[in-house]
Amino acid sequence: MEYYAGRFRGKRAIVTGASKGIGRAVALRLAREGGRVGLISLPEPELEEVALLIKESGGEALALAADVSQEDQISDAINTAANRWGGLDIIVSNAGIEPASEDSTVDSLPFSVWQKVVNTNLTGQFLTCKHGIGHLLKAGGGAVVMTGSPCAVRGFCFKEHAYSASKGGILSLMQVMALDYAPYNIRVNAVIPGFIDTPMNAHVMNDPEQLAYWSQSIPMKRAGKADEVASVILFLASDEASYVLGSVYGVDGGQLA
Repeated sequence: MEYYAGRFRGKRAIVTGASKGIGRAVALRLAREGGRVGLISLPEPELEEVALLIKESGGEALALAADVSQEDQISDAINTAANRWGGLDIIVSNAGIEPASEDSTVDSLPFSVWQKVVNTNLTGQFLTCKHGIGHLLKAGGGAVVMTGSPCAVRGFCFKEHAYSASKGGILSLMQVMALDYAPYNIRVNAVIPGFIDTPMNAHVMNDPEQLAYWSQSIPMKRAGKADEVASVILFLASDEASYVLGSVYGVDGGQLA
């Protein structure tokens, strides 16, 4: 893939969950369009692979291995990127987990699983925004894009109570941040990816029966692609979305409709 200077030329971004799936697609696209990208995720080898792809194609990236649920790690990673480039303009808070085999209904949900899911999905996005937005304030503005889930607004993630609660919290946090930071020229929005062909859903994509079952519930009758979600995230992060604030964009093939 050839990289070129485009709508993100000169922009400085961080992307969490950048080693695979949607985060990887976002990072590659940002770099392709001229952005400098701080890649934050685990495990480190996969992160280094994404950084190498970007660098070999003429882009600029930093591989910053960090656990988003650990404040010292995420703050160090974000500060490293900001110090390298003299600030930040874009925060893509995307990292998340969905351990469906461990999640459950509240009466049987182990507290350790609840903590793991909420710490990564909700606390991780809080910490990313906490330390990222500080740099946007210094820069005089910027864009934040958060990743939610259909489970945040519909109760159809059966027996995934921790995951559903964590994703619901993300949307509530997004809305109040959008209003509080609007006077500082910071736009905060979110996307809701539906059923997307990513490593997280590999167990379904590799099972024809499960894939057919899930596809039936989607008006477009197919799984989405990570790059299709990345397109919407990049729109929200760009100046093209200059009047978009506190919005939630579904990228779900019509599933929520």
